Amino acid sequence: MSVEEIMKKHGFRLSASCAGTAWYTKFIEYDGRRAYITVMDKDGEGFPQSLDEPVQVGIYELRSGDELENSQNISSLNSYLESLEE
Repeated sequence: MSVEEIMKKHGFRLSASCAGTAWYTKFIEYDGRRAYITVMDKDGEGFPQSLDEPVQVGIYELRSGDELENSQNISSLNSYLESLEE
């Protein structure tokens, strides 16, 4: 199964900016607000290519785009996905 298929299974989809940056996003509710989670590679420049790759995860308000939680660096995409299942 590809990384994209695994992310889709967890409710994430590919997103990209016009500047060429790509990441996975998932819409959520956070403290009563509509928000979204972003998952990017460790440099914040694209989406992770493997489950073993370190990732950066952020939570942002949907309407304003303001960061609701400081971005976290996580040792691997697999570790992050496992934490979602707990």
